[in-house]
Amino acid sequence: MTNEVNENEFDNKDQDEVVHEEKKSGQNEELPSNISDPVNWDDMNMRFRDLLVEKGPATRLSTNYRFRKDSIGKHFSQTFYIREMRNGEKQDRRWLIYSKALDKVFCFCCKLFRHDKKGGYLATSGYNDWRNLSKRLKEHKGSNDHITCMTRRAELESRLQKNKTIDKHAQEAINKENIHWREVLLRIIALVKTLAKNNLAFRGKNEKIGQDRNENFLSFIEMIAEFDVVMREHIRRIGAAEIYSHYLSHKIQNELIGILTGEIRLMIMKTIHASKYCSIILDCTPDISHKEQMTLIIRCVNISSTSTKVEEFYLTLDEFPRYT
Repeated sequence: MTNEVNENEFDNKDQDEVVHEEKKSGQNEELPSNISDPVNWDDMNMRFRDLLVEKGPATRLSTNYRFRKDSIGKHFSQTFYIREMRNGEKQDRRWLIYSKALDKVFCFCCKLFRHDKKGGYLATSGYNDWRNLSKRLKEHKGSNDHITCMTRRAELESRLQKNKTIDKHAQEAINKENIHWREVLLRIIALVKTLAKNNLAFRGKNEKIGQDRNENFLSFIEMIAEFDVVMREHIRRIGAAEIYSHYLSHKIQNELIGILTGEIRLMIMKTIHASKYCSIILDCTPDISHKEQMTLIIRCVNISSTSTKVEEFYLTLDEFPRYT
């Protein structure tokens, strides 16, 4: 029982480290419950394989672990991890891994990089003929399939260390595109704030970029594009029909105005709640259709800034019902 607990700790440690790497990379793909066991490697994706290659084979079982015996009393042993040469030199079979769930051994490289069903049992369903295991391991090490898989594993490991994988270049392109759109939105939001702050009209009779009478918003976008590389590239994409969601329509303008209004109102409410004294000012006036419009203004002592001062905040304008 004690040995089982210790080995579970080893497996959990390996699993937690790879899960941590998966979260750090920003991937949301679901991992198997026990990633250190080859039994869960049949339906792996490329990102999962890259993590296994980057981390290497799972931690080996402790020397006092009791392996299961077969019908003739044979079982796997730690000695199979070491190959003794004729000259007395010893080599570590780093590619040999043991599955506790199946009580079988696998080749780490062939299990990850084999094509079709090549590679024998060590690359597919596992091998557990313990009596002939030493002979089988010797044959497997010299096979062309094993050498090919070992080469692929070494090449991928080298590329991962140099950050030159296909995923790396694809992620760089995605990050570059995200930065572009973030910069575009920052400029659009800044323009919306400027026009709203100065009570300027946003739209005219034309809502197409590059055409006459498109009023303030699109005209300022065109002006910014003359001096700004980011907005110039954005206008180029629109003209070349490379993008269809350009975030310059009146719907986006209204949405941004609503978001900014909510944030400003929230800041005003925080200031009012933090102040010690405040008063409410209501005023009504008829509009051109002779409907009463009521304004709500809050006057308070603003203590949130460095210098205490009295301020007034305009909150809303509502239609006031007239009673007869």
